[in-house]
Amino acid sequence: MDIDPVPAADPPSASADPRSVAAAGALRRVDAATRMSVRRHPVVLAAVLSSFVVRAMDIATAVNRGRQGNLDLPLIRTLACDLGQDLDRARRYALVRQLKPHVTVSRGAALVLAADQALGQAPGGYRYPLIRCFEAAVDLARELAEAVCSVLGSPLSLRFADDLEMACELAEVLGSDLGRVFDPFPFNGIDVREQALNLALKRSRALDRVCAQNLAGRLDIAQAEGLAEAVLEGALDDFTNSDLTHASLVDADLAGVRWSLSGTSWPPGTDVKALLARSEKVQPGSGVLVFTRRGMMWQPAWRAT
Repeated sequence: MDIDPVPAADPPSASADPRSVAAAGALRRVDAATRMSVRRHPVVLAAVLSSFVVRAMDIATAVNRGRQGNLDLPLIRTLACDLGQDLDRARRYALVRQLKPHVTVSRGAALVLAADQALGQAPGGYRYPLIRCFEAAVDLARELAEAVCSVLGSPLSLRFADDLEMACELAEVLGSDLGRVFDPFPFNGIDVREQALNLALKRSRALDRVCAQNLAGRLDIAQAEGLAEAVLEGALDDFTNSDLTHASLVDADLAGVRWSLSGTSWPPGTDVKALLARSEKVQPGSGVLVFTRRGMMWQPAWRAT
């Protein structure tokens, strides 16, 4: 399957976060063979999606404060715009690597990603749009949490169930917490809803932390904060100056891997012409290539004859 050439790295949605810069540096210092073995593990996508859960909850919390009279509309718009852009980046990330993103944002949840249109357009003020935007943010958080469950519960990850059990449980319980936020007849009304929202926010942060730490542990790095952003920027797939001489690539799916003729060292006997046939240039004259076809694409020259 051919796809359009992709940039060397997806541009960040906002100014670079020092944590993601540090995480990207840590990723690039990881042994290339280790990175290659981890890059398609389900926890990579789970770490990205769980970071989005927290951000959707941050939007819900900010909108909820606005419903109580402390409205920070520029903040809400910025959070919503950045999250919308990064969801698009995640879709492109999955497309290039031919992964299933497990995310289908419903029409209602998508409202929060268009905050400029959603807020301030109801006759008489903000109240109705704020309620809609709050519900949309909570819906989006729930859909993203369900996506984390789907990623970690896929057949590919069944053999990793033990060490990811906590993440799966957190994602499932978070869905229940968010359901209580929407309870139409809560005892003590606002207080219960506030408690449920605060608990869901704490649970979403715990989910994000567990997924990020699990990914960091597999890569044997201490830097867990900022990993999701670094992954979206392509740091985990950058092998343009890497020694893969001793990497086990016979069963590796290289879709999305960036490499170069001058800087990437492959195992002895690798049929580089076959690799070129399965790759496209990122940009004309850049010298960087990206694998654009799915499959077990590495084959030494002696096996091809």
